[in-house]
Amino acid sequence: MKRIEDIIGDKILDLAHLVLTKLVKADLQVENVREITPDMIKKLKEDYNIEGVIIDVDETLRKDMKDMPKCNKEWLGSLKGELKVVILTNGIDKELGKYFKSQDIDYIDFAMKPLKRNFKKACNRMDVKPENVLVIGDDLFDDIHGGQKNKMKTILVKNVEDDEGER
Repeated sequence: MKRIEDIIGDKILDLAHLVLTKLVKADLQVENVREITPDMIKKLKEDYNIEGVIIDVDETLRKDMKDMPKCNKEWLGSLKGELKVVILTNGIDKELGKYFKSQDIDYIDFAMKPLKRNFKKACNRMDVKPENVLVIGDDLFDDIHGGQKNKMKTILVKNVEDDEGER
């Protein structure tokens, strides 16, 4: 049974999330990352001169700290062929860092999003101006607000596939 403090805390967080949804709006919203198709990327490149992408990991590419599903790895690989890619996460996962390194994808962990510092660092690594960067993530505050503070385009991901069976 939940303590009264936990119930109150949950209610405060729910209220804060509701306020955020009224104040922060992503440029685009998708069900999962695989809805970001090559055609969508082409249109973003044409309309906004997008050259690079910053992508969140947890609840965007993988669910509940599990391994990233094969379909999302394939999607990421195809995206890497179209844009410069940096993974920017508030988490720390050495194994995931090794995976991204093996795929020649820059990985910045413990990013302290939505602070600007590591968004700028990601832009520097890609050698792309912030206004030519797309941020993809699941969190309105950390990812969407963080990207928008840096004048970046944003896509909110509502769900992530958590296993191959949902493919």
